[in-house]
Amino acid sequence: MKFYSIKSIILVSALTLFGGCIGDLDVMPLDPNVMTAEDAYSTPESYTQGLKKIYSVWALSGQKDAGSSDLSDLNAGNTVLLRCWWTLQESTTDEVKCAWSDSWVPQVNGLSWNTAKVESMEGLYHRSMYIVSIANDFLKQLNNAPDEVDRERYRAEARFCRALAYYVLMDAFANPPFVTEETTSTLPEQINRKDLFSWLEKELTAIRSLLPEQTDEYGRADQHTVEFLLARMYLNAEVYTGTPRYTDCITYCKYILGSNDYSLADNYAELFMANNGENTNARKEIIFPVLADGNTTQSYGIGAIIVGSRSSSEGTVVNYGCNGGWDGFRSTGNLIRAFEYEAEESAWTADNLNSHDNRAIFYSTGRSLDIKTSSIGTFTTEGWSVFKFTNLNSDGTPGKNSVFPDTDFPLFRLADVYLMYAESVARGGEGGSESQAVTYIQDLRKRAKTGYSQVDAAWLKASASINGSTASVNFGNILNERCRELYWEATRRTDLIRYGLFTSNTYTWAEKGGVITGVGVDKRYNLFPIPVSDISVNGNLQQNEGY
Repeated sequence: MKFYSIKSIILVSALTLFGGCIGDLDVMPLDPNVMTAEDAYSTPESYTQGLKKIYSVWALSGQKDAGSSDLSDLNAGNTVLLRCWWTLQESTTDEVKCAWSDSWVPQVNGLSWNTAKVESMEGLYHRSMYIVSIANDFLKQLNNAPDEVDRERYRAEARFCRALAYYVLMDAFANPPFVTEETTSTLPEQINRKDLFSWLEKELTAIRSLLPEQTDEYGRADQHTVEFLLARMYLNAEVYTGTPRYTDCITYCKYILGSNDYSLADNYAELFMANNGENTNARKEIIFPVLADGNTTQSYGIGAIIVGSRSSSEGTVVNYGCNGGWDGFRSTGNLIRAFEYEAEESAWTADNLNSHDNRAIFYSTGRSLDIKTSSIGTFTTEGWSVFKFTNLNSDGTPGKNSVFPDTDFPLFRLADVYLMYAESVARGGEGGSESQAVTYIQDLRKRAKTGYSQVDAAWLKASASINGSTASVNFGNILNERCRELYWEATRRTDLIRYGLFTSNTYTWAEKGGVITGVGVDKRYNLFPIPVSDISVNGNLQQNEGY
């Protein structure tokens, strides 16, 4: 598959990013066999539609319905970009294991894949490159846009979307092909991870001032979105480049924190409910979401996370806003133990854990705490279910559609900024203070109404056991707090790699290495292989080391 040069584009998007339903825009489907991009971009509305299309790839597999795919060789349901990113960031870790019998499941659960096709890896790679491709095409055409189009802002937003896609590729694959709107070759050269980091840093710094400080339309990129992505890059810079950049992480966290444009939601659970994009209490914390609407953005992205975490025999519209369930994703015992409940484990239930820390949103009836025999086929018996994301509104009513959730996925939110700041201070970054870092952690715990002990400066730097295991690492308390606050939000794999725990034998969990009790694996699994489907058509690409 080659998606680097899009010669035609259908300017249809189901995302309602710019304050109105799609019908308001008089969207006209264009025949890709007839219309070129030059023909398609002919009116102010067409440029708005084109920009929406770039954003929409995170949420939608295609432009017609949930069964359509922009990329012909990818299954529409299984390879929505959000779903692929979430699956690989979570199901490879101690937070999630999948119970399905699909061929890819034991490979992802057990960190045992090779270069053979794995749908989530193919989807992550090719849909990220698809964003790069259509963003490049959009940027080529933007100079010809009518005067009514805000060219500067549209250009900056398209560049941000492209940068976010390249960030994902850098994190997951390290060395992707690199192509911009100025590239002419249809077989682009590969860029190494360190050089891609430098390009992203320069690109994001350049577009930051071209965007509004805070967007006037929920779901669009702004300066704080750029600042967050830079902060996350700097937090993980030592992994990406070999050089720590914690001072820079603090700097960009402070831009967000100092703006006072965001505050913590009063109710943690409302951040993950069907009306989180309309509920001002939740929305005030969300910096950048992947938007969803059960009627107008139908796909199996956020739906896979919500419906996939319920059982067909237990899920109802009344208890979570959708019908049935897929018996797919649930927790490991490691995730539950992160909440440090002090009672005997035999007495633990989802309810008493939630009373201890209201971020613990689980379902334990009939389930053992640990996955003891196999992840496959044991969804309702081994491993607690995770009910953090729901298609219920904050008033308890269901979302608009019982098949496709309304719930936006908070890709970036303020609580993560608090935690990035605290970790960077603890690791020696300059420009922040330990007292402020402690305050941020305490604020998160105060919202959670936890029974944990008070945090102090020593707590930030202490060597601590990870999720109740025998493994202990420096700054481990912060990693545990990240787990409690951000579990199932597509950060865990990156976090474990930063702490040196993802592949090591020091810290294990169910199915790691293909063993039910868990073992260490080769360090090559810190990266995914470049798909053979791309290497086979581009002789400029080399496979990642070890594959």
